[in-house]
Amino acid sequence: MYTELMSEWNYTKCAKPFESEQDAEVFMAQKDFAGYLLKRDNGYSAVCPTYPEGYYPDAVVVREVENAAGDLAAAKEATATSCC
Repeated sequence: MYTELMSEWNYTKCAKPFESEQDAEVFMAQKDFAGYLLKRDNGYSAVCPTYPEGYYPDAVVVREVENAAGDLAAAKEATATSCC
């Protein structure tokens, strides 16, 4: 019923696990998703632009991924202008 209105991010709470960095990168490119690729203790995760740093204590950001709409830059700007 709601599947047409929700992206894959919604189903995975803004994160999707992968076995390799390359698999995560291909997924992001195919879907034209913006966000971050994280190295984790048990593989890799692709997360959306609103990923709060430190949410996964084991995560290290290995790459930022921008999409055609510029969602990563917009999220960064929104975070920078909403502070203090």
